Amino acid sequence: MTDYLLTCTLISLCILLTVKGLKNAPARLNFYILMTALACWFVPWQYFSQLPLFEGANRYTFNVAQLIPDVKALIPNAEQVATKDELQSDMGIWDLLPSLSNVFIVLVLAGFGLFSLRVSLYVKLIKNLYINSKPSPELKHINNQYPIRLTTHTEPAFATGLIKPVIWLESTMVNREELDSVIQHEVTHLQQGDIYWTWLICFIESVFWWNPICLKLTGLAKEQLELSCDELCMQKLKGKYQLDLASLLLQEQSAKSSPNFFTPPLLNIAHSKSFNIQRIKMLNKEKTMKSKYLVMVAAAMSFSALAAAQIVDGSSDNKQPSNNTSQAPVKSEEYKQQLAQLLKSAAGAKSDNPELLNQAAQGIQQWHLNRDKLAGFEEAEIKLQSFRLLDHVYSKLEQYEDILSAYEKWYEPGSNPPYFLKNSLATAYIQLGRYELAVAELEDLSKQLEGKLHVGSADNLALAYIYLDDYDKALKTLEKVDAKDDVYGNILKYYVYDKQNNRKKMDEIKSKIPEAFAVTPALLPQSGLPGSQLLRLL
Repeated sequence: MTDYLLTCTLISLCILLTVKGLKNAPARLNFYILMTALACWFVPWQYFSQLPLFEGANRYTFNVAQLIPDVKALIPNAEQVATKDELQSDMGIWDLLPSLSNVFIVLVLAGFGLFSLRVSLYVKLIKNLYINSKPSPELKHINNQYPIRLTTHTEPAFATGLIKPVIWLESTMVNREELDSVIQHEVTHLQQGDIYWTWLICFIESVFWWNPICLKLTGLAKEQLELSCDELCMQKLKGKYQLDLASLLLQEQSAKSSPNFFTPPLLNIAHSKSFNIQRIKMLNKEKTMKSKYLVMVAAAMSFSALAAAQIVDGSSDNKQPSNNTSQAPVKSEEYKQQLAQLLKSAAGAKSDNPELLNQAAQGIQQWHLNRDKLAGFEEAEIKLQSFRLLDHVYSKLEQYEDILSAYEKWYEPGSNPPYFLKNSLATAYIQLGRYELAVAELEDLSKQLEGKLHVGSADNLALAYIYLDDYDKALKTLEKVDAKDDVYGNILKYYVYDKQNNRKKMDEIKSKIPEAFAVTPALLPQSGLPGSQLLRLL
């Protein structure tokens, strides 16, 4: 939700600045730019990283890469260790997001109610107008495209009607010199389709009634509609239109008109006094499309797109694991059948009994040999899920060579396996004492992620460096990761500082690790068991 609000706000502010710089550009150009900004508020930016397009890379980023073991399980005396919730206390801000989403939903629903109210008021107004008006056949010679009706409404003129447009004139306008200009103004609105734009603006204004940025954008959009209409009328009627507009709008009755948020959308010729003065002044300037305006628009759109992409990308990098799984596409029946067979074959995977664990491992292997290949991302997912479950079972049995063998069976050369599985390979290599191979796998993963290793991967790489007595690289790897409450990583740092005889740093970090590891000489924790989402289904 925060990503959505931040992205929309940034794009809107960028476009507001652009419109301010395009004050001498044609009003229609500014109008379309403002509508683009308003349209951005209907884009669910926070879900972009969860589209099926990104299934291959993002879907299991955190589930596979975050291999931080439970430190509590690594300590002989578990009572000395704080609970997981106490060790990871920086989650508070995420707890607010559901409530923020709920507030947003309530506000938007209220906006739909407001729009319904404005529609009902519009219907009521039209009925009253027809009752208190009469057609004006004598004005047909001025305009034979749209019917004109005379009314006692206080506005000089306005247009209504999505299907059957009607121009409404205040009855005293018939005898005024500005009549031709007024009718031309309303006809131009209808010919440009401004009545449809006005209703769209009304809908956006109602839905986002609580949003000052949207209200500012809709207000400017309505003004640009009027200025655009004035520009076209000026081209047709020349100086007469400007004089008529000035004569009509600067009257005392026009100055008294004030907008009401709850009124239905009408294409009025009269607006606030300040804007009416602006309209008359703007007609003194000839506005033509210039290449520099297009360049400014292109630059603004490019900057907005880049900003949105950066925020969405940052969102996907910081998303919690549950978000990825909750947005999973609907699975086919064949996938569900294979998953059920897999769970049945791995029934003993949660056990600590070696016999049951061996049966589970054999069951998973046999399931893999006998199953049919699925289509698309379902094949990639079922392979990944089954391998992670087998990885968990073999890790319990401490059969790390079998993990490497299974990987070769699951992912043959050229099959393009998920690169996050390099964590599983590295963990197996560390347990087998092949530290150079573990470093090679994780350094390759770091290269593919442009140096942005997640916490579990970085901790694994640092551990491999430590076993190779390369303490400088281990410390450098740990310092690259922004994880304030990475207890496992802090234990590794403490161990490195001890090896480097850096007592000052050891004292600084001592309070951040469990007492069982805050000793001298420092102790190395063992790697934890790799997790599997399927365990909760067993």
